[in-house]
Amino acid sequence: MDLTISKAELTKALFATESIVEKRATMPILSNVLLSATDGKLKISATDLEITALTSVPAKVKSGGSTTVNAKVFSDIVRELPDSDINLKLSEGERLSITTKGTTLRMNGVSAEEYPSLPGVGFEARSKVSAKEFLEMINKTIYAVSQDETRFILNGVCFEMIGDGKGKKADRSLRLVATDGHRLAMITRPIKGLDFSERVVVPRKGLSEVRKLISFEEDREIGLDIREGFLLIETPSGKVSMRLLDGEFPDYNQVIPKQEGTRAKLNGEDLSQALRRVALMVTDKGKCVRLDFTDKALRISSSSPELGEAREELAVEYAGKPLSVGFNAKYVLDITASLAENKNLVIELNGELGPGRFFADGDESSVAIVMPMRLS
Repeated sequence: MDLTISKAELTKALFATESIVEKRATMPILSNVLLSATDGKLKISATDLEITALTSVPAKVKSGGSTTVNAKVFSDIVRELPDSDINLKLSEGERLSITTKGTTLRMNGVSAEEYPSLPGVGFEARSKVSAKEFLEMINKTIYAVSQDETRFILNGVCFEMIGDGKGKKADRSLRLVATDGHRLAMITRPIKGLDFSERVVVPRKGLSEVRKLISFEEDREIGLDIREGFLLIETPSGKVSMRLLDGEFPDYNQVIPKQEGTRAKLNGEDLSQALRRVALMVTDKGKCVRLDFTDKALRISSSSPELGEAREELAVEYAGKPLSVGFNAKYVLDITASLAENKNLVIELNGELGPGRFFADGDESSVAIVMPMRLS
């Protein structure tokens, strides 16, 4: 293997693959990335046997070949090199020379023959979606995924097809749902060509890798498929495949309010800024802030014996009876960042202890549900 590649292209490829690498791998080879040079391209692959990423970038290939090198060390080296072309040359004994502008480093590699097969990437995606739209769907749900590893099935986002595909509008819609038991995020978008029968759960880590890959492809369509226990994303420059989580996602419909509550509308950015300031006076883990709704204003307040108290008032459109409700400030901040930081936000209230339903004004295809906290 002998090739020359720009630092920018090599950095881009490593960005899309290196974080998949197992930090404490039971198989030492999984700490490596697989480098393959062929047909004017350098392909870089990484897998932890659950998630696999493969990306290719243009390179001037003098001779083809492949090897594997430690992902972290290789990335650290590339990061410190000057912004210029980099020559990668493999010599006997799996020694990879990295040369640029008078600098030469040599890494010990491991034969590519010892690298495991890449699960899931052998499929071809059968449907197409807008990369920008799919990225939006991930961003508007992934923040609500549970971080509690004991609740394994909640460590991912539920994918579900909505609609029977019959009638005048035969196209079905894809719905993504995430919950940690205290809040829920859901978005539904029409999609052509994709079809699977049951709910599937896609791991958070895999979707985080997908975001990296498709962030370079926002103006294009990408391939999307779910089959044989894998979700596959395919772009002109690479693929990401991931094993689906094994288990049944809880029935999220049970927490969605069946009747319309009392609606309040206010500016999302104003709410975010006020919450950030008021939450500074909260010391408990739940970050509970009090929201008092009246027809004149929304008052946001917090207090703690250790720090003191804070209070802010915001303009709000609200026609219901005065209502006081407590919410976790972090949860509401995540929602405004996802749905409506630069738009008006609608909060649909269902009493002091009923779930709050949040959505951007004029778009109920993406909603968030948050359970309130008891006010002392």
